[in-house]
Amino acid sequence: MSVPLPSARLGLLILDSIDLPHRAVAGDYEQLFRNLFEFSGQEIVPVDVKRDLLPAHDECDGWIIPGSRQSVGDDDGWISQLRTWTRRALEVQVPLAGVCFGHQLIAAELGAQVGPAPGGWNIGVVDYEVLDSPPWLDLPDRYSLIASHQDQVLTVADEMELVATAATCPVGAFTVGTNVMCVQGHPEFVAPLAASLYKARIERLGSDAVEAALATLERPLNRRDVAHWLLQTIYQGRPA
Repeated sequence: MSVPLPSARLGLLILDSIDLPHRAVAGDYEQLFRNLFEFSGQEIVPVDVKRDLLPAHDECDGWIIPGSRQSVGDDDGWISQLRTWTRRALEVQVPLAGVCFGHQLIAAELGAQVGPAPGGWNIGVVDYEVLDSPPWLDLPDRYSLIASHQDQVLTVADEMELVATAATCPVGAFTVGTNVMCVQGHPEFVAPLAASLYKARIERLGSDAVEAALATLERPLNRRDVAHWLLQTIYQGRPA
């Protein structure tokens, strides 16, 4: 059950941009997340990680670390700096929400293994089975999100509590303490955007995989539910 949340100041770390032909479908990452959280009335504060200095952790009530086309293990300078920032955020228990790349990065900083998914690219609508609902949330037995990832979290570190799993993605969601929640799927993605991205990447993804993924995109999604869970974790994880 979703309960109303007080307003919070949410930092959104911009790690990438949607390529222009697809941006016309639903906007860039900032717009995608503004649309996702519009129902909640939260203040969204975007920070371009590649252009701006990483902010002080206390500049916002919590931080969203979203997706990127790059891998957590890449040696780009901004990734190294973000990993250091994230490691410190975890140490001082800053409220965090990780999505896709952010999910993987937080897991890696906790000591989990992150790498290519054994089955290759994971695309289309994925059904995740909830294994254990955190005590501050009331999760259903299952939820569905759009996926678009080649890498994923392969192991569960000691500080991670596994929340949800899928046949093609064993670590679908996890929490850390009471102030961090991460999901591999994309709650900010909508079906038309995913379709546009998949079709443009058909040579890389394979025509059969794209056809199968496109066929799933009419299935219902739990975008708003997942958005609420992330917000609720950030809100209740704030210092008193």
